[in-house]
Parts: sequence; structure tokens; C-alpha cells
Amino acid sequence: MNKIFLFSSYSFVLFVLFLFSCTDLSKVDVSDVKVDLKILRFENDLFDNKLNTLDAFKSKYGAFVNDYNMGIMGFEGNEQEAFNQLMMFKNDPNAKKQYQLVNQKYQNFEPYEKELTQAYQYFKYYFPKEEIPKIITFISNFSFYMNPVGEDYIGVSLDMHMGEDFKPYLYTNIENYWRKILTPKTITLHHLLAHANDLFYKSNLQKNFLDEMVYQGKLLYFIDRTIPELENHIKIGMTKEEYEWCLKEEANIWSFFVKEKIIYETDSRKYDRFFKEGPKTIASGVPEDAPPMLGKFLGWQLVRKYMDMQSKTTLPELMNNSNSSIILRESQYKPQ
Repeated sequence: MNKIFLFSSYSFVLFVLFLFSCTDLSKVDVSDVKVDLKILRFENDLFDNKLNTLDAFKSKYGAFVNDYNMGIMGFEGNEQEAFNQLMMFKNDPNAKKQYQLVNQKYQNFEPYEKELTQAYQYFKYYFPKEEIPKIITFISNFSFYMNPVGEDYIGVSLDMHMGEDFKPYLYTNIENYWRKILTPKTITLHHLLAHANDLFYKSNLQKNFLDEMVYQGKLLYFIDRTIPELENHIKIGMTKEEYEWCLKEEANIWSFFVKEKIIYETDSRKYDRFFKEGPKTIASGVPEDAPPMLGKFLGWQLVRKYMDMQSKTTLPELMNNSNSSIILRESQYKPQ
């Protein structure tokens, strides 16, 4: 049944006539693209006592050691003092149990190495001159969802990919709505999103809602190209039901943003809610059952339409294009 979007000045029902069809991404052959991934298992070296001194860890992991100790884990003091706290942490019974559970699930990392390798084959196909960072796995005591990006590495917090029904999550401060994305299926996705954001964040001018919407759409289109077989709802971090809701309501959502003059809104406090994860979108005039991240969803569809219309535009050209107004105009995006 069609939803009702209420606007501040009046309300009416918009009937969705637009039938969504996924962007037909041309398949490319990447079988001959050579990729040499370097995957380092920090949690194994730590908890299996393979390395025990600060110098040994720094020799293998470089800047990640201090980034992990002081940034991710929040240990205090100078680097030696922070390292001493790391040595205490690895002997904590709860930390040992956490490592045991993670190691049971990810002792064999080969399936994910294959996924990452294939994604980077696509990446190198489109961006042959870009370097591939080291991949460092670790555990974060259930506290670090984001993939840290540092000097020549991108980290993967394995304890934050244990599965939606992982019981220990019940005893943390992780919100229920997060759990649908804390799965093995999102390891490669979150890694590639972190890499893309690191490479192309400068293309987001952050002047208004449209800039953010198009930028988020570009990141998701980047995933379309590098992990093409991943289900759409997983790419954006929604349930199937949430994604299908957005498909049915695409024209209504767009009309809402246009009518409420949100498209060129410059105060991020007024539009951040349309990009953030959460149980739903809470905003005046939006249906109570509206999923989160409506802005991301629309940006994605807009960019897909743009790349359909501009068939000669390459992925690097898209990702480095900072003119969101031109992308909007040349996309001819206007869902019906």
C-alpha cells in the first residue's frame, strides 16, 4: 500500500507509477587482473603470543600499533605505556574469550581473502595506478565498527562481523539496528567503502544536502562496480524489507525533498538525519515506518541514472567529479 508523505504546508497522496529497474552494469572480465593482497592477522600475533615486544609489533605492523593502542583501544600514556596496557589486555579473561570466539569463526580467512581479491581485481581494472593497502585484522572489544584507515593499511575489526544473532552482542551497547550489518558478508563491503571514502572524500564539497546525497550515491555506485554480485540491500546496510520500501516510495521520497526545499539546504543539522543509520527516519512529514538513510538511497539511484545517461563517463571520472549540480542535471533524475 502506498505511503503518505506530509509536507509542512499541505498533504496529499502520491501514487507510485515508477517501476524500478536496476542499473544494467556491463560485466567486465577481470580474470587476468593481477592482485597481490597482504593480509596481516594482528589478533593472532597478539593472543597467540607470536609477538611480545613493542619493537617486534612495530617492525611488522608499523603505524597500526600506536593507532590501535591509542586510537581504537584508547590506552593512555606514551607508546610504551600504551603497549604495556595492551599486554595486560591480552591476558584479560574476557578478551581471551572474545579472541577464542573470533578465531573459531575466522581461523580460516581464505573465503574472505578470495572476496577481497576479486573486489580488488575490479578496483585495479578501473584504477590501475592506485595502490592496494595492507589489510590488518584485529579485535576491538566490541567497540569499533568503522574500518580504520591509516598509513598504508585498512583495518578490519573481526569481532564486529560475527553475525546478526551473535549472542555476546546482547551484552554490549551495540544497538539492535546495527546488528544486521555486523556479519561476515560485510567484511569486503566495509573495507572497500573505507578505501573509496579515503580516496575520494575530497570530491564532496559538503556545501549542501545535494553534495552529500551525490557523494553517498557515488560511494554506493563504486560498490556496484567493485562488488557487483552483492545484494543491493546489503550494499546500503538495509534489510530487504527496508530496501523494498524505498524502491516503492522512491518518487514520494524525491518529491518530499523537492517540496520541502531540502535539496539545496546548507545547514547539515537539518539533513544529517537522512543519511545516518538508525531504526528509522525521524523527521516531520515522513511516514513513521520510513527506513533510515533515505538520502543515501536517493543519491544512489540518482548516480545510477547519471551513469546510464552518461555512458562514456568512466568510474574514475565519476568519483572525482565534485559538481553535484551538474550530476543532478545531466542525470535527468525525476522518478515518477
